[in-house]
Amino acid sequence: MRNRKTFASLMLLLATLFWGLSYSVQSISAKGLGPFMTVCFKGAGGIFLLPLLAYKRTKIDKDTLLGGLLMGIFAFGGCFFQQLGIIYSTVSKASFITALYIIFVPIIEIFLGKKVSKSIWYSALIALSGLYFLCMNSVSGINIGDLFLLIGSILFALQIIVIDRYCRRCDAIALTCLSQIAVALFGLIASLLFEKTELALTGEMILVILYMVFIGGLISQLIQIRYQQDLEPSLASLLMSFESVFGALFGWLILHQNMSLREIFGCILVFLAILLAESK
Repeated sequence: MRNRKTFASLMLLLATLFWGLSYSVQSISAKGLGPFMTVCFKGAGGIFLLPLLAYKRTKIDKDTLLGGLLMGIFAFGGCFFQQLGIIYSTVSKASFITALYIIFVPIIEIFLGKKVSKSIWYSALIALSGLYFLCMNSVSGINIGDLFLLIGSILFALQIIVIDRYCRRCDAIALTCLSQIAVALFGLIASLLFEKTELALTGEMILVILYMVFIGGLISQLIQIRYQQDLEPSLASLLMSFESVFGALFGWLILHQNMSLREIFGCILVFLAILLAESK
């Protein structure tokens, strides 16, 4: 059981690495794609799971359909507000505010009548402190982009809780397929209605789209749905908050944003918080 939990934790950390890189990718995509079209590409990978479901003859029951739809709704909303926030705010603030779902998940669970262990709360507070040192490089006022990111963080917290409710009794591939296709359809419809996107298929943009479709979208979502079932949602959200650390690292490598001693100290705090949660 312990080995299973450890492996699930490592897989979620792999997904967070992909999400951390997504901050830089989304920053690049914002130059040529509207937020709705960006979200559409992040969900388009679900289409490639349809042949696999047909081959396995997977039965889509009411629970799977409802779970996939709810996941798709919250993922669509979270991704949209995150992308919108990145446009109006900074990448460092985006990674910090988005990662606040490590606090929102246990708070929401309290209202759902579930007890949360003290070690998770301690770990979350340490991680939150680390994320502050990592991402908040200067004191500035909250703008509309920050508010969009906050809404996105709450929606991601709800997505994590919904996944916890359905991943143990529904097929992971079916849930991933349905939720991803829902995200793509919502994004496409909204883009056609509200955006005028002129897609310039440069070499850079093609790589960006491929990453969003397969790595940042399909594979990351499949990993989360498959392995979150082996962990408590509070612990899973804490592990996934490590995306901020990866986001800062890739921002340094790709966007040439240097890391200060303050940011490195924040990385260490977040890592210690994850170790504390894992040792419970």
